[in-house]
Amino acid sequence: MIRTSHILLLSCFITSTVIAAPARQEQMVSEAPASAPAGPSAAQLKAMSTARLLKLGQAALAVEIDAPAFATGLEALKIASSRGDRVATRLLAKLIARHEVDIAGNGRSKLESKLRYEALRGASSSVLAVAGMYDRGDGVPVNTKKAAEWYLWAARVGNRRAMAHVAYAYGTGRGVERNEEAALKWLEDVNPGRSRMTLVDIGWALAAGTEGRADMPAALRFFERAAQISPNVVYKVAMDLERGTNGVQDREAASHLIRVAAERGDSAAATHLANMLAGSDKLEDQRQAVQWYSLAALDRENAAAGQGLSRLLALRPNSELVPNIIAGLEKAAEAGNREALIGLAQAFSEGTGVEASPERAASLLQQAADAGIPEAEYRLGLMYKSGIGVDMDMEKAIALMSSAQESGFPLAAVALSSMMEPPATSSVSGPEALKAGEAAAEAK
Repeated sequence: MIRTSHILLLSCFITSTVIAAPARQEQMVSEAPASAPAGPSAAQLKAMSTARLLKLGQAALAVEIDAPAFATGLEALKIASSRGDRVATRLLAKLIARHEVDIAGNGRSKLESKLRYEALRGASSSVLAVAGMYDRGDGVPVNTKKAAEWYLWAARVGNRRAMAHVAYAYGTGRGVERNEEAALKWLEDVNPGRSRMTLVDIGWALAAGTEGRADMPAALRFFERAAQISPNVVYKVAMDLERGTNGVQDREAASHLIRVAAERGDSAAATHLANMLAGSDKLEDQRQAVQWYSLAALDRENAAAGQGLSRLLALRPNSELVPNIIAGLEKAAEAGNREALIGLAQAFSEGTGVEASPERAASLLQQAADAGIPEAEYRLGLMYKSGIGVDMDMEKAIALMSSAQESGFPLAAVALSSMMEPPATSSVSGPEALKAGEAAAEAK
């Protein structure tokens, strides 16, 4: 019911050797010891006792579906179940329900009968396995109504995987009449990760109309509920809607979800929203851009938000915005956003929104340079070269500029070249020569 990829495991899946991925097969064969044990063959499994088969089946519950032990355990349980062992049948049902595995082979009809038998005796995993058979058409015709009935049965006895399937059924109308309230009710006892996944699956099904008529307003309601659990996932949904990645493109819906994710605290969504507003000529849009950048920049890893605030300040914004930008940069810098340090340093260097203080600017740039920010190294190198805010020190200037150049900062190479050139001798006099002489004298 919830859209996942199903894996078809044939009865002949078990082989006497473990097959490596094609790209690494030769390497793994050469590295494996000559005496490496091979997995049991189908004949060897059939010769094992039921107790040993059950141990192999139990081991399959603790591994991933692509592990050799899973295939071995699955086959072992099929054999034990065919012998009439009810424990094996119930374990097999857990594997089928957990991984939504399709069972193929000549004994499938008998296995279905056994699963139904256990289901009727209250084994929720067996109920869920039967529901999946009807849902996927595994050995029986697809019957979404029957699938919903079996999922509902398993959910009522406390199977949380079944609860998620029932929620999907009610949310999309798959096998039952659509009922959003019922869908959300069934998700109340489901763990947050599965609940979020189910809400997103319902949203996409409604957006694309894969289970019936497309209904974008309803899809957005489910996406919004998912944002309460994980706003970053919903931001990704918004990007997919904007680009049409999943076959559905709706830029208006995407914009709505970007704002929802931003309001829920996703810094990437907040930065995206700020970028959209920053280019507007309207003062209110620009004010909101500052607010969103300031919020996003509290995430110390969000360099784009710190850069966005710094860029707004460099563009000489409306005077009403300057205090808010400075406040945003200060809070972001306190939170450890290194890009915000550069913007704040520029403000103190030029006296924009604060009292000019080259010394404070140099201190902020030093923090950013110590964190390895190339632009900070470049700017601080210029300050050491000119002696502004710090004592003039060409060695430090060259070291900082060299580091910025090695990091790929584009302006550093030109600045470093000018620092490394020997001073030109000239008899030309005038204001420029006088200033150069005064600067040299002060340096001495």
